[in-house]
Amino acid sequence: MTPPAVSNDVFRQMAADHIDLTNSHAHKSSIGEAGGALLQAATRYTAFTCAAQSADKTQFLAARKLNVDQLTAQFRELLLSHYDDFGDNYETYMK
Repeated sequence: MTPPAVSNDVFRQMAADHIDLTNSHAHKSSIGEAGGALLQAATRYTAFTCAAQSADKTQFLAARKLNVDQLTAQFRELLLSHYDDFGDNYETYMK
């Protein structure tokens, strides 16, 4: 299952839509619960995408370590980048 390519603008808007939804949940619960729900959804969907891109269950299970290692590294890289961005722009973002 290869997704259609989208422009950078469309990709950024898709991410912004998820953030907006999570922010709306945070108003009804807490920022920690909303963030936890987003993380739960992201990891569940990511496991689904790994399964959907596998030829069969055997291939899916065999790729577990590789997929988890690659996705964990990607998450870490993105988190560090966003953390640095918030550090550089803290006063602006946290108004």
